[in-house]
Amino acid sequence: MNRKPLFLVLIAAIFWGLYPSFVTFLSRNGITDGLLIFTRLLVVVLSMVVIIAVKDRSMFRIRLHDLPLFLANGFISIVFFFSCYSAAIRVTKIAVAASLLYTAPAIVLIISAFVFKEHVTAKKVFCIALSITGCALVSGMASGGLSISLTGLLLGLGAGLGYGLYSIFSTLILNRGYSSYTNIFYSFMIAFIFYSIQIIVSGEFSLLAARPAAAAVCLINGFITGTCSYTFYTNGLRQMEPSRAAQIATVEPAAAALFGVLLFHQMLSGMEILGVALVVFSVIMMNSSDRRSS
Repeated sequence: MNRKPLFLVLIAAIFWGLYPSFVTFLSRNGITDGLLIFTRLLVVVLSMVVIIAVKDRSMFRIRLHDLPLFLANGFISIVFFFSCYSAAIRVTKIAVAASLLYTAPAIVLIISAFVFKEHVTAKKVFCIALSITGCALVSGMASGGLSISLTGLLLGLGAGLGYGLYSIFSTLILNRGYSSYTNIFYSFMIAFIFYSIQIIVSGEFSLLAARPAAAAVCLINGFITGTCSYTFYTNGLRQMEPSRAAQIATVEPAAAALFGVLLFHQMLSGMEILGVALVVFSVIMMNSSDRRSS
């Protein structure tokens, strides 16, 4: 079995796990959610321009009848996901929003069964259930100490849907013969245009000019959790089933918890450690079963 796609998605998830650490640092330095998203999208788009210009400029070309797929990926997955996730964090708590976000593997598995005729096995269902349970433990939601409103629940599930749909729409685009870079460039360009208008209207650009050090960290965040993560994930997605990629990506909250320990000396409870272990075990179990069957 070719393990490269597994490692690509795994590295992407670990890099995504750094995002909460960047958010923690930048929020303490006066950077808003809107600016954080804007700079992340900006770095991804500019990186793709450079990569495509160097590798093969023909990757800028897309067929007009495929434009709706790129628009769907840009708006329904990326913009919808970012908007729901940010709103969910505001009306609930980060832990609750993060836990609901990782309903995505189950959503992807259901959609993939209909769209891609992906075979749903008991092993897949068990591993996804195990990883979602682990995410709930890591977030603290499963301990019963967190409450959630109907609005927060719907926003969190909306974020999980948008997050999961990136795998679905990207697979559809890749199956049309487009490169990972073309998919990322146009999907993120559409989202970037949307957020650019939002930032211009709000007048938040001045915050970046007043905080050059924080602005530099925003760019680093965009490169690591944006360019690198989405490039690795999308290239891995090209060579594996969408549901498996989404399930492997549940390593993200476990990685985020460990980065919190390393960078901010945040302590993990016994339940959180168990959650990390469940997520890691579910990923190993999902992929070891594939290796035996192959």
